[in-house]
Amino acid sequence: MLDLYFWTTNNGYRARTMVEETGLAYNLHPVSLLKREQLSDSFRKLHVGHKIPVLVDSDGPGGGQIVVPESPAILRYLATKTNSQLIPKDARALAEMETWFSYGIATFCPILAQHGYFNFRSSEDVPGAKKYYETYALDLYGVINQRLEGRVYFADDYSLADLAHYADVRQYAGSFRPDDYPNVKKWYDRISARPAVQRAYAPLA
Repeated sequence: MLDLYFWTTNNGYRARTMVEETGLAYNLHPVSLLKREQLSDSFRKLHVGHKIPVLVDSDGPGGGQIVVPESPAILRYLATKTNSQLIPKDARALAEMETWFSYGIATFCPILAQHGYFNFRSSEDVPGAKKYYETYALDLYGVINQRLEGRVYFADDYSLADLAHYADVRQYAGSFRPDDYPNVKKWYDRISARPAVQRAYAPLA
């Protein structure tokens, strides 16, 4: 059985979407960042880095329990565990997937997060930072829009590269409208229609 420790952040939704895509049974454990539950002693025993998401698999490699923090690691772990097509088998397709998975996690996500911080969460108004991250983010949207020109997904088929980008595009759809980027819009609507994605974004009980 899988246990996913989750909150409604982009990284949390990335992991929850991946679990839903696998079809494996799991228990969802909300960890409220608003209540700072990630700093509790019980959660720190799961992940000393006190970040969500965290996946606990009671049937890990060799039959023992394994604890997997960090959304990219969770995506890779579950794809490997289930021999998922979300990691391509063809070497060329795999290289493309890895390129855009890395771009989503290491470039796109951090810049969007900084945009979100300075525009919506910072107690201090920093116009220079707002302008910098807005300009940077607009450039990144241009990049992914160009990548999706004539393509259905970031790689040959639906893959971890799509999961790497989707949560951030969805989260910041009010700031950077998918409608303004035709290729992103078609891709976004296609991913949003997936049953696993819809289940992953279902409200918490």
